[in-house]
Amino acid sequence: MMNFIKSSFVLFLILVCYSLKAQEYDGELQFIGKNFLNGVPLINTKIKVVTGNTVISETSTKNDNGFKTKLDFGKVYDIYLINSSCQTMYIRVFADGVPENKRHYRMTYALDIPFFIKDPAIIDTAHFSKHIHQIVFDGKSRFVDDTVYMNKFIKDIYKKEDITKKDTTVPFITKETLIEYVQLAGKLSLDNDKGTPLKNKTVTLVNKKGEVISSSQTTNHGVFVFQGVDKYQADGVSIQLSNNDNPNNDKIKIQNSLQEKISVTSSSPQQTYVFNNENNANIINKLIDKDYKYNIAGKLIATNGTDKKVGANKTVYLMGDKNNIIQKTKTNVLGNFLFSKINPGQPYTIAYDSAESELNYIMNLYSVKDKFIKRLDSVSGNKFVYKFISIANSTFNDLVVDDSELKMNVKGRLYGNNKNNPLADLKVLLLNDRYEKIDSATTDKDGDFSFKHLPYTKQILLTAENEKNILESFNNILVYDSEENLIKIVSLVKGQKFNYKPLSAEQYRISELYVDDPWLSIIENEKNKNQTKSSETIIENILFEFNKAELQEQSKQTLDKVILAMQSNNNFNVELSAHSDSKGSDAYNLKLSELRANSAKNYIISKGISGNRISSKGFGETKLLNNCGNNVICSDDEHAVNRRLEFKLIFK
Repeated sequence: MMNFIKSSFVLFLILVCYSLKAQEYDGELQFIGKNFLNGVPLINTKIKVVTGNTVISETSTKNDNGFKTKLDFGKVYDIYLINSSCQTMYIRVFADGVPENKRHYRMTYALDIPFFIKDPAIIDTAHFSKHIHQIVFDGKSRFVDDTVYMNKFIKDIYKKEDITKKDTTVPFITKETLIEYVQLAGKLSLDNDKGTPLKNKTVTLVNKKGEVISSSQTTNHGVFVFQGVDKYQADGVSIQLSNNDNPNNDKIKIQNSLQEKISVTSSSPQQTYVFNNENNANIINKLIDKDYKYNIAGKLIATNGTDKKVGANKTVYLMGDKNNIIQKTKTNVLGNFLFSKINPGQPYTIAYDSAESELNYIMNLYSVKDKFIKRLDSVSGNKFVYKFISIANSTFNDLVVDDSELKMNVKGRLYGNNKNNPLADLKVLLLNDRYEKIDSATTDKDGDFSFKHLPYTKQILLTAENEKNILESFNNILVYDSEENLIKIVSLVKGQKFNYKPLSAEQYRISELYVDDPWLSIIENEKNKNQTKSSETIIENILFEFNKAELQEQSKQTLDKVILAMQSNNNFNVELSAHSDSKGSDAYNLKLSELRANSAKNYIISKGISGNRISSKGFGETKLLNNCGNNVICSDDEHAVNRRLEFKLIFK
């Protein structure tokens, strides 16, 4: 067993939030710790606090084992822990993540940290040039520790042990200890007809003794990730729920990252659910996914007082921890952007060029669900930036989008043998990974094919129906992207179909992913081009305060999409209906929904839309989307589905 020393800062987490205005009290983050070495107080530890290249403070615990240090909000700090008995290391604190409206808070925080002996035979001492742990703001009212990062750090610093066995007849034999580190990814949800995801819940990884070896948090879609897991030590996954999370005591379902069901389990009386490797279930093996990555999306909105502008057609960058550009994209007409392939547990920056900023306006970052994330006022070089770490927490979860929320366009160009032979009038089929047909298209005179507004699938397959014998005279098919870059040369075999299964990198070059939003096609006036339907209904979850009909700011942000669509496209009118959940009496819910429908209608009219184009009506709880009616016990998330506004678009 590795001989490392664990020293701990005693766990007492205190949060004091003062309601004074920012100018009356300047907030701070206070760290308090007590150091122990094998249960004995560890004295003479030097504490050095650094931000950038500036040393903020240097103190020593001297003959005591306790320390205290205060940090101002708005900066990133490195707290060095230096003791002659142990390996020097440091913690990184992202105190710049606290929004301005919460920088009058006063917080006190403490954390368990492992110390290590200075033994190059056991640990890679050079690895301590990186921070051992990082502390981030949870977006609400407190700081949280990134245990995923620390677990991965600890895994990486250990050198592999050699077990040397001496025998009288054979030479020394060296054998590595059996350790295999993996990444786990899965999803947790209620196993009922609604399939309600367990969002923003703490999930623990346990060993065969039931001891917790790591913890993580689910996203808004119930997805969890564990990194740096020793697959031979891990034995299962556990989650603790409250009665409000699961009022009907439903079973809990666990799926892998492909949404395939792995297992279902019932709870103990304490609502503790455990999925483990008993009875050859192989839970851990089925959750292994070394390639799992997040998709994140956001929206840019420029504001000047009460005036707002959609940040459309802006270049947005995703940058790494060395300010290197990883991806770049353009926002659409709603200001939305999407970045895919986000590695869990990594630091990233979202940025846009200051040269593209709106004069006298401030650019704000929102989620695609219209929740405010951050004012982009931090500057790095010539860019406004927002820094984050890709670990599940309340703020990051608002950026994460599920595969089911994505759409894709696929387009390319086909040539026979060389670029002198564009393959025109060829029927191209698009299949999914189960070889099911998704769509078909016919190439034009230039060999171009295009598929638009399709549900996202991780793996596609392109094939062709050679009904007109177009392919008979060619040995190879050249696949190009829409920018005339060669993607693949596919060899043809006589008598066989043209089949092309793009690798991940190749599919990325011929496909465009975006967040699905039904208002996009309305704003771009595509509904008028091949219009087959006389009406369409769009559902939005508009937020209201409890028992009130006044619109919240997030609700207004969502209604701004409706306004933009009606300003961009005059070819439809709107029938607006408001719906409630079943809490409260039927009559009260009906009246409240009528008031809320009128609030939404009046807001839209106040922005210049003619009242003749919009009508409103409240339906109360008469049109529930699930079975959460009167006297039916449902969770808060299940009731929330019914609290909505519906917009029925009547096309002219």
